[in-house]
Amino acid sequence: MVFDWLCEQSRAVSSTSLAIPPTRQQWQDTLARRREQWLEMLGLWPLPERTELQATVTGTLDRGDYVVEKVHFQSVPGAYVPGNLYRPANISGPLPAVLYLCGHTKGKVNAPYQANPRWFGQHGYVALVLDPIQLGEAQGFHHGTYHQGRWDWLSRGYTPTGVEVWNAMRALDYLESRDDVDAQRMGVTGLSGGGSMSWALGAADERVRCVAPSCQTGTMEQVICDRAIDGHCDCTFWINYYRWCTPDVGALIAPRPLLVTAGTDDTLWRPYAFRETVHRVRRLYEKLGVADNCQLVEDLTPHGYSPRLRKAIFSWFDRHLKGSDEPVTDDITDFVEPEENLLVFGGKLPENDRMQTICDTFVPMAQAPEVADLQQWEAHREATLERLRTLTFRHMPCTDGGRISEARVDGAVRDGGVFYSYRFDVGDGMSAWARLTLPAERTGAVDTLVGAMHLARSHYVGGREDRPSVAPGLATAMIEVRGTGATQMGKGIAWTVRRGCQLVGFSLPERQTADLLGGLATVRSLDAVAATALYGKGPTAVLAIYAAIFDEEVTELVLEGPPESHTDPDTPEMLGVLRIGDLPQNLALIFPRPITFVGEIPAAYGWTKRLYEKLGHADRIRTVASVSDWSAAR
Repeated sequence: MVFDWLCEQSRAVSSTSLAIPPTRQQWQDTLARRREQWLEMLGLWPLPERTELQATVTGTLDRGDYVVEKVHFQSVPGAYVPGNLYRPANISGPLPAVLYLCGHTKGKVNAPYQANPRWFGQHGYVALVLDPIQLGEAQGFHHGTYHQGRWDWLSRGYTPTGVEVWNAMRALDYLESRDDVDAQRMGVTGLSGGGSMSWALGAADERVRCVAPSCQTGTMEQVICDRAIDGHCDCTFWINYYRWCTPDVGALIAPRPLLVTAGTDDTLWRPYAFRETVHRVRRLYEKLGVADNCQLVEDLTPHGYSPRLRKAIFSWFDRHLKGSDEPVTDDITDFVEPEENLLVFGGKLPENDRMQTICDTFVPMAQAPEVADLQQWEAHREATLERLRTLTFRHMPCTDGGRISEARVDGAVRDGGVFYSYRFDVGDGMSAWARLTLPAERTGAVDTLVGAMHLARSHYVGGREDRPSVAPGLATAMIEVRGTGATQMGKGIAWTVRRGCQLVGFSLPERQTADLLGGLATVRSLDAVAATALYGKGPTAVLAIYAAIFDEEVTELVLEGPPESHTDPDTPEMLGVLRIGDLPQNLALIFPRPITFVGEIPAAYGWTKRLYEKLGHADRIRTVASVSDWSAAR
């Protein structure tokens, strides 16, 4: 059910992407804003400082008609990017340059990734091939959510695509600095993951005059609905705050020459998707008067090169970087350079290479604000709420609670309570259940503690296992947020959905927060319910915090064992939230409403407590031994 909903979301993203090509004026007027959005989705806005590259050539190989230089540079201080540069042996003037980006094998030493830049070096180009993160001699890792459960990457707003694009941009800086390179004639190409990076770099940096991605073109719909996402590591995608699809990326490359090459038997990138992508982008090129600058060449081949695809790429660069329309007839050679000859560091990698931990430092995190008085806090609060609404929760559905579609009486008196269920529409194509438990003996509306069910629970009556034991006379309502109760998912599909949500503009916990908000409004609409407080335990405390931030009718927050930071991979992820604030600072956004901790206040939330004290409301942060000791603050 949740996966089907995610597929519908992906269709909305892909089907609307560049559906109506803009006019030349519209395209031009929005270009700067769209490029800024693209860089933001890569974690590159504002751009990092262009520090000294410290470029070093550690050795050369003279192969007669071409030379290989073994080079490394630092894209940020202490973070090493190794590569091989292929150039003609004899150079009489500046040459066109090609940046070649590798996919996920052994990097630059892999036979196909040697052969392509070597062809360029033998045919009048300077060609630089880079190792991607985690491969070859490049340190660090790509597989954050894929293999290592690094869900904090999404909260950081981090994607390895951003680092790869920055490494490539710094590679262009290096190429520009060379006397043998014509900086006005630089292009990029690559296969598989290198094809993704070719799209991304071409959209990010206008210095790239010619772009040719291979075997890495599709749509969000295809990647999610075909579950091709299960075969891709994190570097294939961006943090999709603005719900873009590949045609939107192509619109940033236009009107520069763009050649897409693809295999029709590629199991990861299907023909219906890459053909539609190129069709939509080409319609924009037509509006700009350069339809021939966008082309698709395909071959009956699986994921990888064929002679037809390679020669098409070589001809594309000859035409657009050399001005030659002579057909390319010679393909790559069979020669394979021994791997050890191409190693930049000679088998001993740099110690303390910052690339190993760049995922933790690349996207700047927000710092806890220094607050002097209430006026300063209110200004910070207003700015932070606006940022949360326009970035992390940009696509939050309307959750006004006015869409109850079913009501049930679930059972008679048991443990002093009567059970009811209300089904409501969330507003984004999903429905959820609110499981209400009212005191059997009541004389009017009662205060109600509302919480989200945990991922592992399924029993519906009153939200039975997750329902906190409250004092007599109080009501509870447990909300079956998606992924719990009737919409539980197995481990495999849950992994796919969590990764897939990023591609359509939100996270699964963000959408669970929307469910909780819808449940709150639904419960609050009932005559039997008086004030509503929110309860969260462990991971659901995160949902409760953000629901309270956006629903000012929540009278109080009750938190039991809340996670202390979004930097913890086990904390529910919210896209880019660490760029705005961490949990203790964001919790304080509900000031001056009361906050009750069950048990001791976790250390990180000492910041929240101190803020309440400084602003004169120390009494509104309190602790209770158990939920049954809690009573609503007045």
